[in-house]
Amino acid sequence: MTNIDFIQPQLYYIYFRVLVAEHLNYFRTTANFFFAILFYFNKLELNKDSESSEKSIMDKNLLRQFKNLREKNIQLIAVSNNEWYSLFRDEIRNSIAIEGIFSNRNDLLDVLEKNKKTTDQKTAAILGYFEAASTLYEYANILFKEDEFSVRLSDVRQIHTLLMRYEKQVGSFNGQLGIFRNENVIVNESKFTPLDYTFIDETMDVFIKWLNKKINSNDFDKIKLAALSHLIFETIHPFRDGNGRSGRILLSFVLIGCGFINIAIKGTQKSDREKYYQAMEQGDEHFELMLREIKDGKNLTTQMLDDYAKQTNSSLLEQIVISRLEDGLNRLSKSEMIKINEDAVITLRYVSKFYNYSQY
Repeated sequence: MTNIDFIQPQLYYIYFRVLVAEHLNYFRTTANFFFAILFYFNKLELNKDSESSEKSIMDKNLLRQFKNLREKNIQLIAVSNNEWYSLFRDEIRNSIAIEGIFSNRNDLLDVLEKNKKTTDQKTAAILGYFEAASTLYEYANILFKEDEFSVRLSDVRQIHTLLMRYEKQVGSFNGQLGIFRNENVIVNESKFTPLDYTFIDETMDVFIKWLNKKINSNDFDKIKLAALSHLIFETIHPFRDGNGRSGRILLSFVLIGCGFINIAIKGTQKSDREKYYQAMEQGDEHFELMLREIKDGKNLTTQMLDDYAKQTNSSLLEQIVISRLEDGLNRLSKSEMIKINEDAVITLRYVSKFYNYSQY
C-alpha cells in the first residue's frame, strides 16, 4: 500500500466529518429557528388567552357588583333614581352629540323637566331618545329579572320608531319609522359601505338569531357580545337614518338584559367622538368582508357570522364599554342614590301634548 493509498481514506473521513458537522449545524439552526417561531406564536396565544381570561374576570366582577346593588333593593334603572336619571341625561346628551345634535345640560332640563322648547330638531331628538331608551331599558330590566331576556326584531324596530317619530313630525326625518331602508346609503364619518339594502331583512334575521344564541351561552363574555352586536348592527346600517342612536340604545339594551346598566358613550367633545369612531373602524374590517360575501351571493348563517365575530378585534370598543360601566357603577354606588327624584320625568304624554307632538 502506497502513502497515497493510506492518506486518501483519511481525507475522505475528514471531509465526511466536516460535511456532517455542517449539516448538523444547519439542522440545529433550522430547528432553533422553527422552535423560536413556535414559541413566539405560542406566547401570542397565551397572551391572547390571558387577556381573554382577564376580560372574563372583569366581566364577572362588574356583574357581581351590579348584582350586589340590586340585592339591596335599589332601583338601578328608574327615573326616580337620582343618580341613574343623571346618567341617563348624560347618555342622551352624548349620544345625540355623536350625530351632530349638540345640547347642554340646561337644554335637557328645559325639555324634560321645564316643558320648554329649544330648536324643533333638538327638542324632537331629546324627546325621541328619552322615550325610546327609557321604554326599552325598563323592558330589558324586567326581562333580566325574570331570566327571560332575548332580543327580537320587533324590539329593534320599536327602538327606531320611538326614537325618530318626533323628528318625523317636525320634518327633520322623512323616512319610514321602524322600517328597514329600501335604498343604499352613505355613512358620514366612516370609511365603510353599509350592506346593500336588498339583503337587510335576511341579514338582520340571522344577526338576531346569532345574538340570542350568544346571550344564552354561559361561556361567552357579555361585554364583548354587546360590543360585537353594536359593530354588526352599525355595519349593516338597517335604517335610512337614526342608526347610530338606535345602535347605541340596542347596545345598552343588551347590557341591561345581561345584568349590567345602560352606558353613556362620550360624544360631546371632538376627541371623544374620534375615539369612538376609531373603535368602530377597528371592528368594521372583518364584518365589512362578510357583507361583501353576502353581496356576492353567499348565504349568511349564524356559524358564518360567528366565524367573522371571532376574527374581529373589538378591544377598543370593549374598553369604552367597560370604562363607562365602571363610571356608572361608581355613581350608582353613592349612598344618596336611593333618594326619590320627584322632578324626574315620569310620562312623556303631557310633554308631547305641550309640544303638540302626537303619541300615536
